[in-house]
Amino acid sequence: MIGTKKETRLAPCGQPVPDSGGHVAESRSLRRLPPVAPALALRALCLLDTGFSSGCTIQAALQQVLEDATRRQEGGPDGRDRHLAAELAYGSLRMEPRLAFVLCRVLRQPLKLPLPLRRLLAVAAYALLFLDRMPAHAVLHTAVDLARQLYGPGLAKVVNASLRSVQRLGDAVQRPDFYAGPADEDIFFAPDAAAARALRRAAVAEEDLRLARFHAVPCWLPPLWRQAYGDDACRALLVRSGARPWQALRVNAAREQAGALRRALLDAVPEGAARAVGRWGVAFAPGQTPAAVQGEPLARLLEQGLLSQQAAASQEIMAALGLEDWARRGWPVWDACAGYGGKSVQLLEQGGDVRLCTDRSLSRLRQVPGHCRRLGLPVPHLALADASRPPVSRWQGGIIADVPCSGLGVLARRPDLRRRPREALAEHAALQRAILRALAERLAPGAELAYVTCTLHPPENEQAVDWLLAEDGAVERLAQWQTPHDHPWLEGMFGARLRRRG
Repeated sequence: MIGTKKETRLAPCGQPVPDSGGHVAESRSLRRLPPVAPALALRALCLLDTGFSSGCTIQAALQQVLEDATRRQEGGPDGRDRHLAAELAYGSLRMEPRLAFVLCRVLRQPLKLPLPLRRLLAVAAYALLFLDRMPAHAVLHTAVDLARQLYGPGLAKVVNASLRSVQRLGDAVQRPDFYAGPADEDIFFAPDAAAARALRRAAVAEEDLRLARFHAVPCWLPPLWRQAYGDDACRALLVRSGARPWQALRVNAAREQAGALRRALLDAVPEGAARAVGRWGVAFAPGQTPAAVQGEPLARLLEQGLLSQQAAASQEIMAALGLEDWARRGWPVWDACAGYGGKSVQLLEQGGDVRLCTDRSLSRLRQVPGHCRRLGLPVPHLALADASRPPVSRWQGGIIADVPCSGLGVLARRPDLRRRPREALAEHAALQRAILRALAERLAPGAELAYVTCTLHPPENEQAVDWLLAEDGAVERLAQWQTPHDHPWLEGMFGARLRRRG
């Protein structure tokens, strides 16, 4: 059970740290920068560069930077700077390949510049090209000032000249045809020349390369989606992967005021800026999430357990697969890849009997009791276990397997996933089949398994389910759902509901 095994402590960005430490190392020059939004975003991106190979995410990196800024300054950055820092960090990472191409057009030898300076250029270029609310003169002034503090007046002049060249490109950068032709954008953010040589890509068809640059995705992704889903779907998915994500909330269905609160959330913003998702969720267009509902700040409603944050498609798929049936039948539920417990608490709120949560990550699993207590829900039994080698011999009821995947359906919300190599696709597919086989073998006659991913890759989705059905003739498919490819903002998810015949 949880807490019986010693675990190496990890920093928020996934780096092992000594017992007296706690965070990924950061250069003194970066930490000395003022706590303005562009500097906070720059620091988070540099931390991601340092710790990505060890599991760092942009969310963890930004959290570390904001916590450090709060310790060093009473009260820390205000709400506006925090939100702007998040937009600059996530946005510049989401548009990373596109920004690299644009900057390669105005810099002859980018690898001669320090990597943090290239990151600063990308943050500023993102603000110039994609953020209307930041005046261009303010973007340039801040970027040049930060460059001067980091590297002196010489490189500050380089930043000024480069960003003014980006400005002179004008509206051309908003047209797909701008992104044709030779460029070395794939090595723009390489730490050094040796790493750059390893990053140089193989030959890619010109049309795929242009699409990848414009939509800021790995160059292998357009042909993969085109082959899997066709030209029209591929283009729609590329557009969605680069859009700012919608934020979704889930109302706690176990509370008496749940229905009224959901209606109030839908009415709290202008028409068209909110959509109902799943049974109890509401999704808000970018920048439209209300600060308060029914006279209460949103943060207070979250603290009181009336609301939770959960991705819209994650809520939608639970309803699409009809997993509330398990609650109505009174079935015991085992969440075999529980993570932070999002789907478990969603079922518990609707009266489900979630008995067991297992996951191979102790740091994630430890968050489940806190979520349950905040929401006023019973805490399931917790166990550290790999779903491909489950600790249960037979299960009568329902099993949820929201399996590790390549995340190609959530590139807008998780922009750091763009950095994963294509080789990871095959690794995920092999793991998923091992999990499917192991969990299907544990199903008692009549019991069911919900297989879920947040990716758009047939070998991890429908082909994995087809493989299991061919391997085990006693398992049947009851339902299958995938986010429509032409949906403009809902994350890409896949799910199948399977049953062992009685």
